[in-house]
Amino acid sequence: MPGGSRRILQTGSEVRVDNSRHYPALMERSQKVDFLVVGSPRSGTTLVQRLACEIPGVAMPPETHFFPEVMGELVESGAFPLAEPDVRRLLEGYLSVPANTGMNLDVDAVVGALGGTCRSPMQLFTAIVVQLAGTGEIYGEKTPGHLRWWRPISKADPSVRFIVVVRDPRAVVSSNLAAPWSVAPWAQDWADQRHLLFAYRWLREEALAWHLARTLGDGVLTLRYEDIVAGPDAARSRIARFLGRSPTAPPERAPESIVMPWESWKKQALGPIGDDRSAGWRDDGLLTPPAAEEVAALCMVGMARRHYRHVPVPATAPALARITRLRTRLRGLRGSEIGRQRYVESHVL
Repeated sequence: MPGGSRRILQTGSEVRVDNSRHYPALMERSQKVDFLVVGSPRSGTTLVQRLACEIPGVAMPPETHFFPEVMGELVESGAFPLAEPDVRRLLEGYLSVPANTGMNLDVDAVVGALGGTCRSPMQLFTAIVVQLAGTGEIYGEKTPGHLRWWRPISKADPSVRFIVVVRDPRAVVSSNLAAPWSVAPWAQDWADQRHLLFAYRWLREEALAWHLARTLGDGVLTLRYEDIVAGPDAARSRIARFLGRSPTAPPERAPESIVMPWESWKKQALGPIGDDRSAGWRDDGLLTPPAAEEVAALCMVGMARRHYRHVPVPATAPALARITRLRTRLRGLRGSEIGRQRYVESHVL
């Protein structure tokens, strides 16, 4: 969720080493991150991660949070290539990030895979993913927020594919209101308008996903959560075809390690899959009818693109009027979002 990157790379001076004659072990094995699962938080990305891991040969770690937590400071440092002491300091700092609590990352194994030096952020990301995921023929990673980094990621490695997950914004907002971060100070600051804060995030991320798919074409698979829960076997087959795997191979059991023990809100994704999840937001009491109308009014363009039913027109006008009263605050979010995207897109990984 919103928040600045934490400083985790601290070096006394810029480190420059000549590794032109040394090729890290990781690259010798030609291991790479083949695909990323992205989308708005609470849109069903963990469920898609589970289905992908049920495909034989596919390996994925728990969320790494790598780009939003690491990349800003790392790229700005301009310290590449990194020597082994700095790689170790970076990894130790990375593990200290609260979102990575309990992550079973073997620093020695990562350093060894890199051959003691790291030439680029993408190489470091790959080493972390492979070490956490274990043995696999195809490696993937799921962090919803990596959607915001799709441009520099695809520039650094044009072969990386993306699986984008979308879900009815009213369901996404309701699920966010039930999540632990809904009581964080930045969310509480919105008081009884928190639903608009989460709706705005869906609005911006749906637009990013739309442009991602239009730009990369066949390199993107877009899945609607509602279609996934209505037909998980069909969704798994689509993912398998997209990844070049057999769509008819018997599914394997996804490892529970893709969800950290403290991530209680993700546990449902590992359980039985039923289409009753699609409309659960209507009955959970977290999103009142007027609030649901406001969410739909704010997100109407994206909802139309994703073929979600909108509220009746008579209900839309009052909702739009209520949103208009908050236009200054919402414009502030738009301004900060544009700034973040310019910041992200300025990076070359």
